[in-house]
Amino acid sequence: MEVFWTDTHAHIHDDEYGRSVDEFISLADEKNVRRIITIGIDYDNSIKALETAEQYDNIYAAVGMHPEYADKYISEKDYEAFYKLASNQKVVAVGETGLDFYYEDNPDEHSQNILFEDMADIAGLLNKPLVIHCRNAAEKTIKILDKVLEKHNNLKGIFHCFDGSMNILEWIKDKNFYISYAGNVTFKSAENLRQALINTPLDMLLIETDSPYLAPVPVRGKKNMPANVSYTGEYVAEFLNMPYNILMEQLENNLQKLMKGVW
Repeated sequence: MEVFWTDTHAHIHDDEYGRSVDEFISLADEKNVRRIITIGIDYDNSIKALETAEQYDNIYAAVGMHPEYADKYISEKDYEAFYKLASNQKVVAVGETGLDFYYEDNPDEHSQNILFEDMADIAGLLNKPLVIHCRNAAEKTIKILDKVLEKHNNLKGIFHCFDGSMNILEWIKDKNFYISYAGNVTFKSAENLRQALINTPLDMLLIETDSPYLAPVPVRGKKNMPANVSYTGEYVAEFLNMPYNILMEQLENNLQKLMKGVW
């Protein structure tokens, strides 16, 4: 099996620094990053993610609405629109979505809950993974997922840009969910993430950039891009005392299992 890195979470379709998708792909290829999932954060943005994915063989999309826009979500109207969008074969996941109570001016909990449950319901109906944004909301996120799992026992998902919550780690161990680490796991101050990494089952592990944010060491401070997921992968492999190619194989096997033969 050919081994390479996949950036499971990036925002390359709407790069705020004016870089082109072709540039991202070329630079990623130089670092043996051969697949990118570009992630939508609201309806119009998700359309752009899908349009980008449809232009390139090695780019796929996730469509959904970020919790910071929950107050703009109208369940009766937007649910059907997202369901139709997520049904496209180039859409491999629903999200990013979830709960975020970090900032006081974020949408209220009720609005976030409705959005999150609807996005999770779409994921369950379409049997596609849910890309979960969880910030200052571990217990409430688990509570909603448990509720949706009662309806859709096939529900699966990725906790993206994992924050190190041991509650979530314990929860996923008997669920069909995955933990994705971003470039901040390489930061000197991120001891809590490294402790979580040690305790993350290898068959539930993924990596990402969340570009253009959270560039890993040795490019920390620069605008992130999918090519840099290779630095995170190399760091994780060395930290776990694994050869690079063995980690690549493990991550690919995890993705294949999660996506059930999409590629």
